[in-house]
Amino acid sequence: MAIKRIKFLPYYLMIVPALVVVGMFFIYPLGQVLYLSFFSYSPIFGKKFLGFTAYYRVLSDEVFIATVLRSLVYVIAVVGANLIIGMGYALLTYKAAKGIKILRTILIMPMLFIPAAAAVTWNLLYEVEIGLINHFLTSIGLKPMMWLASAKTAFLAVIITDIWAWTPWTYLVLLAGLESLPSEPMEAAEVDGATSVQRIWYLVLPMLKPVISIAIVIKSLDAFRTFVYMWIMTRGGPGESTHVLSTLIFSRAFRHFEYGMGSTMAVITLLIAFAMSAALMRVFKEGT
Repeated sequence: MAIKRIKFLPYYLMIVPALVVVGMFFIYPLGQVLYLSFFSYSPIFGKKFLGFTAYYRVLSDEVFIATVLRSLVYVIAVVGANLIIGMGYALLTYKAAKGIKILRTILIMPMLFIPAAAAVTWNLLYEVEIGLINHFLTSIGLKPMMWLASAKTAFLAVIITDIWAWTPWTYLVLLAGLESLPSEPMEAAEVDGATSVQRIWYLVLPMLKPVISIAIVIKSLDAFRTFVYMWIMTRGGPGESTHVLSTLIFSRAFRHFEYGMGSTMAVITLLIAFAMSAALMRVFKEGT
């Protein structure tokens, strides 16, 4: 046994740098956040141990509860739209045809924008005076809207931006899944007289279920931790009407300097993300 350990020692030493990086940039910060989550801590008022009272304080905060619900609505809206539109794109373009490569390239172009650039671009589109969206509304006789300055429309505006930017990712995943399906069952169904809708509903979707499951889980977690679009476009406003969990945590910790509360919110958010991913995986596992 000792000889085997000595034999594999060089291989163990080769992973030490990776373990050091993981410890420095993941384990240590996570430990610090968990530690601070039990304190009321700010540079102004200092540090005070609260224990689990800190968690009770956050969980009884109406703003935090409203933000949790808003984040879940954001996930459902974005992932649902990504899935429906992405599936439509995939079904439209998975068969070889003239010009199909050009169409595919056009469909995935929004994904090439880095999130910050996409947010700034849509900020300009939503601008009240010079934005193209309001210009279109006025051209058809409607009144311009303050898209990002109104609590009624700001949240929806950011959702639309996220859908536009990341539907191409879902599309590529589903397209790859479609192209990997065997053609024999669909050809047989077509010979038997099944319509296109029937072939999609009874053959394509069931066979694509593993791919769809992976896309939903990954995109749900990505949408749940969204930050860039919401922060650049609204900063959680007007008021706190468009905060999602990541922007609320950032605001509490680095704008209001409530590091303790921000850490407590971060730990609760991490637990919610774990619970959500576990629930999704269980649902899809039971469905197979």
